[in-house]
Amino acid sequence: MRRLNLTFNGHGDVIYFVGQPKLLDSSVLPDEDVLNHLDKYRSKVAELNNQIVGQSKVILDGDFRICRHKECNFGNLITDALFSYKASVSPQKWREAPIALFNGGSIRNTIEPVNGDVTKGELLGATPFGNQIVTVTLNGSNLIKTLEIGARSNGETSFGEFLQVSGLRVVLDMSKPPMSRVVSVQARCGTCNVLEYEEVEPSKNYTMVTTSFLALDGGDGHYVLTEYGFNKIIEKLNDVDTVSWYIGKYSPVEPRVEGRIILVECNGSDNFSGFGEMVEPSRYISVMLILYSLLINIKI
Repeated sequence: MRRLNLTFNGHGDVIYFVGQPKLLDSSVLPDEDVLNHLDKYRSKVAELNNQIVGQSKVILDGDFRICRHKECNFGNLITDALFSYKASVSPQKWREAPIALFNGGSIRNTIEPVNGDVTKGELLGATPFGNQIVTVTLNGSNLIKTLEIGARSNGETSFGEFLQVSGLRVVLDMSKPPMSRVVSVQARCGTCNVLEYEEVEPSKNYTMVTTSFLALDGGDGHYVLTEYGFNKIIEKLNDVDTVSWYIGKYSPVEPRVEGRIILVECNGSDNFSGFGEMVEPSRYISVMLILYSLLINIKI
């Protein structure tokens, strides 16, 4: 048990903290009334925790060393769940909100399914905050700025702002200074008759599904979504219930790392490096998009 005081700046970053631990040893006896009160709920909590929501063929990797720094398969599952839920309740289906964003800092655990089963308790442990699903619109310039915020940290934050995505193909150069790391962004087209991707245009509007933590609270420094997002709609489900719905509907799930987020390094000649031989950006992206189209399996 301890007391922890946190001070945040206007962008939601922790700028000062101080804590004072209070140790509880054997001299501190449990309160019998509290214990009796808790006993009333233990069986219900256990029943909820053990409820099987669906199956997964693979481990859902929620390791913070992965999901806060690059694409992870659990992040892909969560963002696909947000996208698919909105498509299921919208008269326009997938066209209304073809993009989904979820911050890596809200993924707290890896799920290793026993016999393939995923339980509600495991999901609650992995996405424990119960943030409401929110639909929001940004113009392309602010969408790119939001992705820049996600990739900005050099270690001065916990990297929780890093964004997992659905409906975007993002190329990042992490060797560049903060707020200049987005090399290119393509977005799933919401006005096309088929699912295809187009370059993000600064003046064009893009509607996406995310969480109240990002869109309403500006959490992890994502002030752009809060201050410049418009046409915000608070959906009926929260994040954990949305993921639970998705796994149940599409079991057994098998999310993969698909190249939605590509990390590269650029040298002075505008060539990409870090992946073996040097290749021109246009050739590299073309190859990756071909591979992506072969791998991706979007469920609507």
